[in-house]
Amino acid sequence: MHKLFSGGLFIAAILLSPLSVWSGEANALLQEAEAVRAQELSPAAYNAAKDAYAQNWTDKADIQAQQAITNSLIMSRTFPKLIESRDRMHASGAIDVRKDLAERAEEAFSSVVASVEAGDIRRAKKESENAELLTYQAEVVAAREQLTRPIAKALSEARKEDGNRYAPKSFARATEGMKKVERLVSSNPAARGQLYNESRNSLEMAQASQEIGRFGKQIRSKPETAEVWFQSRDDDMSTIAKHLNLNLGGAKSHDERVKLITDAIDQMRAGYEEQLADARKEINKLQGNLAELDDTRTSLGMARYKLQLKREAEAKIAQLASLFDPSQVELFLTTDADVIIRMKAMNFPSGSAIVPAQSYDLLELASKAVDLFGDRVVRVEGHTDSVGNDEYNQALSERRAVTVKEYLDARFAENNRTITSVGFGEARPIANNEKSEGRAQNRRIDIVLIAPPIPMQP
Repeated sequence: MHKLFSGGLFIAAILLSPLSVWSGEANALLQEAEAVRAQELSPAAYNAAKDAYAQNWTDKADIQAQQAITNSLIMSRTFPKLIESRDRMHASGAIDVRKDLAERAEEAFSSVVASVEAGDIRRAKKESENAELLTYQAEVVAAREQLTRPIAKALSEARKEDGNRYAPKSFARATEGMKKVERLVSSNPAARGQLYNESRNSLEMAQASQEIGRFGKQIRSKPETAEVWFQSRDDDMSTIAKHLNLNLGGAKSHDERVKLITDAIDQMRAGYEEQLADARKEINKLQGNLAELDDTRTSLGMARYKLQLKREAEAKIAQLASLFDPSQVELFLTTDADVIIRMKAMNFPSGSAIVPAQSYDLLELASKAVDLFGDRVVRVEGHTDSVGNDEYNQALSERRAVTVKEYLDARFAENNRTITSVGFGEARPIANNEKSEGRAQNRRIDIVLIAPPIPMQP
C-alpha cells in the first residue's frame, strides 16, 4: 500500500499535491486513519471525514481524513504513557469495576484529545496530568479486582476447608504472594507480565491449599478415604510404569516404586544425553580439522549439525503438539533449525501494546514450549500489517514485542534465560497485505527459539 507520509505532518504535502490524488485514495486514507486509532485519538476529524465521504464531498473528506491521521500521530508521540495507561485500564475491565472512576478518566482523556484536535498542545499537556492520574487510579482499582481479589477469595475458601492447617506452607506462600501482587499493583500496574505470573502462582498455591485441606478433613471424618487415595497413587504409578515398560512387582513400598520409576527415567535421560553427546562428538570431529576442509566438506558438516538439531526439535515439537490448537498457536521449524512459536490468536487491541487478559493463557502455553527448549536463546518478534504510517507501525511492533518479552522475563526469572525482543513493523509479511485475511496474518507475534551455533573445536 502506498505510504502517504513517514513523519506524520502533512500540511505542506496537501498544499503541493493535487486533490485528485487524495480523492483516489479515500479508502487508503480511512484505513490508515483507523490503523493509527483515529476513532479514539482524533474522533472529530475522523467522523467529519466519514460523513464527508458518505456525502461524496471527496476533497473535504480527504483533508479531514489526513488531519485525523496527523492528530492521532501527535497524540501517540506526545502522550504515549497516557494512551498505554488508558489501554491497561480498559484491559483490566475498569468500566465494570469502578464505572464512575473509569468514566471520569475517559472524560479527562477526551479533553486532551480535543485540545490536540484544536491545535493547543500546551493545553493538552496541562490536561494530561489530570487524565494520567485518573486513568492510573482506575487502572490500579481494576487490576486489584482482576489480580488480587481471586487470590483473596481462594484463600478464604481454603481457610474454610482448613487449608491453613493441613497445607500451611502452600497457604503461607499464597498469602505472601497476594501481598506481593497487591504491592506491585499499587506501585507499578504497568508490569502486567510480572503481575499475571505472580497472581497465577499465588492462586495455584491457594487452590492447592484448599484441595489439601478438603482432603485432610475427609480423612479425619472418613478414615477409609486414606486407603482409596493411597491406592489411587499406586494406580497412577502403575500407569506410568506401564508406559516405561517397567515391572514394579519387586517393589515393597511406595518409596521403592517411586525410586524404580525415577531411576528408569534417569536411565532414559542418560541414554538420550549419551546419544546426544555422541552426536556432538561426531560433529566436533567434523569441525576439528576445519582449517583443512574445503568449502564442500564444511557445508556438509553444517548440514549434518542442522539436521541433528532439526531431529531433536521435531521430537520436542511432537511432545508439544497436544498442547496447542493450530488455529491459535503454530509451531514450526525453519531451514536454519530455529523453532518459531507463532501466536496466531494473540490479538492486541488496535494500535495498542497491551496484552488482552484472555491471551495470557496462550502465553503460558508458549512458555511450556520455551521451557522445553532450555538451551536456546529466545527472541520475541513483533510484526504489523502495512496499513498505517511506516514509523508508527515500526514503533508499535517494537512495543508489542517488548510487552511479550516482559512476560517471559517474569515467567523465567529464576532460569536466567536469554530473552530479547525486536520489532520489524511491516517489513516481513507472510501474507498478502491487500486482503483483510492477509493483513490479519501479518499482525502477529513470533517467539523464535534460536538454534545454538555450531560448537567450535578449541
